[in-house]
Amino acid sequence: MKYSPKRTKFDIFLDEKYSTISRKNKILCFGLSVLLMVVIAFFVLFKPNFDEAQQLSIKVKNASEDLVKVRKAARDLPIHQKELEDARSLFEATSVLLPKSQEIPNLLRNISDVGRSSNLEFLSFVPGAEVPQDFYAEIPIDIKIKGPYHNLGLFLDKVSKLERIVTVNNIKTEKVEQDNSEMLLHSSCKLVTYRFTNVKLDPQNNGVPKNPTAQKK
Repeated sequence: MKYSPKRTKFDIFLDEKYSTISRKNKILCFGLSVLLMVVIAFFVLFKPNFDEAQQLSIKVKNASEDLVKVRKAARDLPIHQKELEDARSLFEATSVLLPKSQEIPNLLRNISDVGRSSNLEFLSFVPGAEVPQDFYAEIPIDIKIKGPYHNLGLFLDKVSKLERIVTVNNIKTEKVEQDNSEMLLHSSCKLVTYRFTNVKLDPQNNGVPKNPTAQKK
């Protein structure tokens, strides 16, 4: 006697409904089912791994670019070190031309001596207030002198050849007088010398030095 398994209502339902579906529709349903499983597998299995691979690829690319920059910086390091040494040498050479605080009185006496050795008469010699700048300070000196034109030129030439930097501004002839056979000029000008401070101004504090005590060294 052949055994026949007991059919459930679900089996009967499938036989009734599924058997009425055409072969073409069955193939279509099967294809859609396979496609659905592929889509699910893509989002569940492949997509996370794909995103991770993309992120790793970006990190590798960034690391490669950083490595190129580091290698270039390493190649250029000797050049930058040479530039730094040159800048330090220039800074030291320039700072020698700028007197320190204790040298200012001697410099002022030198300027006065240069004027007298040029046969000029100082009518006034007034040092002004310092004007702070980055790493140095300007010291203006207002002078009035009397003497022949050529002597004035000799004085200015000697001032330009002083060991320390001294610039001459605003030369004016205020009066001309005749003294025997010589014509004497009454002239005024502003001399500016510079004092080395090694202090950078603080732009957030209206140009006041960051360390005011360092100026007077």
